[in-house]
Amino acid sequence: MKVEFFDPPMCCSTGICGPSVDEKLVKVSENIDVLKKRGIEVERYMISQQPLKFRDNQEVYQLVKEKGKEVLPVTVVNEKVIKYGEYPTLEEIEKALGAE
Repeated sequence: MKVEFFDPPMCCSTGICGPSVDEKLVKVSENIDVLKKRGIEVERYMISQQPLKFRDNQEVYQLVKEKGKEVLPVTVVNEKVIKYGEYPTLEEIEKALGAE
C-alpha cells in the first residue's frame, strides 16, 4: 500500500516552516505520521523539486497539464488519484486504502 502526495511549490518539504504555518499542512504531516506507523509507504513530491515524478504518473501529469498548478496538491493511493485541489482527510485516505 502506498500513498503519494504531489505538492505545489512550498518553502520546504513539508510546508510547515516560517512565521505563519498553515494548519492544513500540519494536519497532513500528522496524518502522514499515522499512516507510516501503520506500515503504509508514504511519499511526497514537490513540483519545483521533483518535476519528473509528476511526469512519471500519467494521471497526475494529465491533471496538471489540463488544469495547471492550481490542481495541486494531488493525492494518489495505490496509483489512483483520490483527490486533487486540496489534501484529503485521514478518513478519506483510509477509505481509499480499504477499497483496495
